[in-house]
Amino acid sequence: MPTNSRIWIALASVLGCLLLFSSEAQPAGEQQLGRILYSKDTSLRGVSVPKSETILNGDVLATSGSGSAIVELKSGAKLKITGNTSVRFLGDGDKVQAELLGGAVVSESAGKPAIVVTTPKFQFAPSQEGNSRFAVALSKQEETVASAMMGNLLVRTPGSLGSYILPEGKYAAIPATSDGVPSQEKAGGEQASAGQAGIVTNAIPAEVLQRQGQGAETPLKVGDGVNQEDLVRTLKSGRVRITLQDGSLLNIGALSVMRITKQDPQAQQTQIELTEGILRAEVVTHTKPGASFQVRTPTAIVDVVGTVLFVHALPDVTQVSCLEGVCLVQNINPAVAGQATSPAVPGQTAMHANGQVTLQAGQSTTVRRGQRPTDPMPTPDAQLQSEINQTNAGTPGGLAKAGLSAWHIGPLSEAESVLLLAGIGAAAAIAIPLATSTSASSTVPAP
Repeated sequence: MPTNSRIWIALASVLGCLLLFSSEAQPAGEQQLGRILYSKDTSLRGVSVPKSETILNGDVLATSGSGSAIVELKSGAKLKITGNTSVRFLGDGDKVQAELLGGAVVSESAGKPAIVVTTPKFQFAPSQEGNSRFAVALSKQEETVASAMMGNLLVRTPGSLGSYILPEGKYAAIPATSDGVPSQEKAGGEQASAGQAGIVTNAIPAEVLQRQGQGAETPLKVGDGVNQEDLVRTLKSGRVRITLQDGSLLNIGALSVMRITKQDPQAQQTQIELTEGILRAEVVTHTKPGASFQVRTPTAIVDVVGTVLFVHALPDVTQVSCLEGVCLVQNINPAVAGQATSPAVPGQTAMHANGQVTLQAGQSTTVRRGQRPTDPMPTPDAQLQSEINQTNAGTPGGLAKAGLSAWHIGPLSEAESVLLLAGIGAAAAIAIPLATSTSASSTVPAP
């Protein structure tokens, strides 16, 4: 056989081997959509993800509870994935669809084509070209929460039968029972009331609401709005959870009377009056100068910033427990001032000159009428558990259980509020602002 023929046969064999291995590594017809820039505790196609991996059409990327990932498409758009999230990537020409199977994602792009995030009932994408950032969360109860962090967000139903534009700086909480979108005028108008302080997201009957200026009390149910100065009263077995506009949670126990006198999510200022009964507040972290969250009882004033606290109010005495973070407690009578007393924690002053004490996590104090707060004391574990049980209004998912279809549109004053309202949990909520920060991995070239 001539030498040239042998060479051609050898080259053909090598080429055949290369084609064989290539087809095994990437089946024919599979489209490369992008690559994983960062991953932690993440699996792709059911296999643990190495430092870098290509995303193919139809791939499912899943993270564990402590996991996270960043995916970059060929267009340069990025999808940032929080813990306990599963996403299927589907390509159609230049367009890429991220099918959210559960959990939460943040999409970022500098123009079109951007990533289209889909849930079983809705599609989410920027409504205009340019820089955009939006988040979508899907709970186990199939409640959906979307937020327009940068640029307006276009929400569509399958087949584009209906659409709604969510303005920048707004979030939408969508119950699982909702199959369509509200009219643009109705959704905007429903949230135009400056007096609305929050929405009932869980309830155990019975409880009633008395609107300001109205004498009659009406039953309070999941999905109802609560305005400033409305009087919320729980009966013998009633409990209720109210999600404020800023994302803070008020868990109200039985036989309680409460009023929200101020809720300004933009200034991050809230004031609660607890006339009697028990309240557990989960307060979002404040970042703005002058921000405050204050609970007032007949005998005490409690100031908190980003913490969890329990308040039990009676006509002549108030008990305050700090479950997480730090809170300040003083007598409501400004004439009751205290002198410095022995510190509860070495190196710290238990009593300030104005009669105010500082509670750390796991500490309690008692404020009686006309007296300074007692020195902070450790709260027994049994008491802490009892306080949580007394203010437990049920498991998340109340919007779906109530069978409501109305959307709730509100201001996005805290990124974590959109996920807390969905009942997905604080861990995922905290991951949103972390994920949207600039990452060193973003310097990796696009595939």
